[in-house]
Amino acid sequence: MDCGVSGHESMLNLSDARIEFLLDTIFNFSAWYGSIHRYLSVFICAFGILANMVHIVILTRHVMKRSTVNRLLAFIACCDIVKMFTYLVYMIRFNLMAVSSATVHEEEKVRVFSFPWIVFLFLHIMLSIDLHTTSLYLSVCTAFIRYQAIKQLQSKFMQPQIALKLFLAVVFAVSLFCIPTFLVHKVQTYDVGGTAFYSVTLPRNDASSCRMFMINLWLTGIVFKAVPCALLVTFTILLLYNLHQNQRKHENIVSKDAAITRAARSDRTTLLLVLLLFVFIITEMPQGIIAILNGIYPTEVHHYLYTPLGEVLDLLSLINGNACFILYPCISSQYRESFRMMVARLRQAVDSYSPRPASRASSHKTVKYSAVEYKSTTGVGTESHRSSPGSPNEPVDL
Repeated sequence: MDCGVSGHESMLNLSDARIEFLLDTIFNFSAWYGSIHRYLSVFICAFGILANMVHIVILTRHVMKRSTVNRLLAFIACCDIVKMFTYLVYMIRFNLMAVSSATVHEEEKVRVFSFPWIVFLFLHIMLSIDLHTTSLYLSVCTAFIRYQAIKQLQSKFMQPQIALKLFLAVVFAVSLFCIPTFLVHKVQTYDVGGTAFYSVTLPRNDASSCRMFMINLWLTGIVFKAVPCALLVTFTILLLYNLHQNQRKHENIVSKDAAITRAARSDRTTLLLVLLLFVFIITEMPQGIIAILNGIYPTEVHHYLYTPLGEVLDLLSLINGNACFILYPCISSQYRESFRMMVARLRQAVDSYSPRPASRASSHKTVKYSAVEYKSTTGVGTESHRSSPGSPNEPVDL
């Protein structure tokens, strides 16, 4: 990528010892983290796929899917599953396997792959950006709906059927904004030993391609990162303000003990909402800042920041994809109850298929007598027979 902007002042003074030390620190950290990222990301993706599957199962239970927010969270989990699955395949094929079996074009010094894998790589790039941005805006929608629920109980956004419409609208809008991302990536053909191999490249010194590349950087930094962060901060602050106002009104109506209980519950909800917002900002805002700087100083930022810190930014996105499953159970008691019921049913299903040890009563030989035969042979009445160990009126010790 070589789309420098002529006449622009350089962002970094490479002759400054402090800048040189900072860049050395970034590159050293990148080299260290790069050695563990492949394994850490594979673990996070595998865990995230399973966790979000469980998340979907719980959120789509009849008692849970009556909530618009829960339906939107289920759509977010679906996006995160697809995103992490493609990233998992990408890391295995293009990172772990490529270490020992990479095909390299000697002149360009780039790794090249067969056409089917390049098609997958292209889809992975597009789906990662599209689905991740869709998840961000769906998170904004959930914050807006929570705010509307506090403000107006009969809001139309509380109807569960609107969740699908919101999801489709967000997917359509985000897909339109992803068109520059599609156009900026090119599939380059290379000849290696008479066989055609391919690689995905960015524009190089082409005016029209560089223009599209700059548009894509600004869209990524502003529309894909800064705008959803700003909206989520706004709706979360409004939500917390309304929660505080409702709590003060409630304290004037109910008894002191009830007010204390409600205040404790409200404090927990406030803390968790702030925690969700903090995770969102920490994982998304750095990517937006780097993308915006990349649009202003494309060559320098891409070489000195975006490339060495790319895997760290990927890690932040993966963490954000798992945050909802970890934090949401802390907010919703209904979610925790549904999770316990699911685990109980799973244990019951496992127990029904597993072999059970024979009872102590069944380990002895059973002899059947009629009432008359039993009397005549033992001289004991039938009443004593009913109270004998192992009989229906007394539980068997297993």
